[in-house]
Amino acid sequence: MTLTWKDAAATVLTTLAVLVYAAAHQSWNVWLIGSSNRWAAGVVLLLGIGACSLGTAGEEMGRHSSTRALAALGALSLVFGLWALVTASLTALALLVVCTVVLWAGSTLRHAWHPTHRPLAD
Repeated sequence: MTLTWKDAAATVLTTLAVLVYAAAHQSWNVWLIGSSNRWAAGVVLLLGIGACSLGTAGEEMGRHSSTRALAALGALSLVFGLWALVTASLTALALLVVCTVVLWAGSTLRHAWHPTHRPLAD
């Protein structure tokens, strides 16, 4: 299967999540984030949710073990996100961003390598 506009949009959202982490880590004091790791965690969570909402887990995709692994990683990223929101930990924020990037990479590779549509029956 070829990649779609949804994969490109997810790439943009994931890139923004990495930039938000860089802004928080380097204390760039940018709008919305400022110098707060909590705000950065909230923004990264929203960007990650937006990127994941662009994914498609059709009937065929649900049978692959990679889909289950990505779902488990998504749950783990939610734990890291909540940890970052509660404690304002830069470590938790970094782990959240790493999970977001791995989810994006896994989903994009899965979309590129596994066809999601079966041919129509004659």
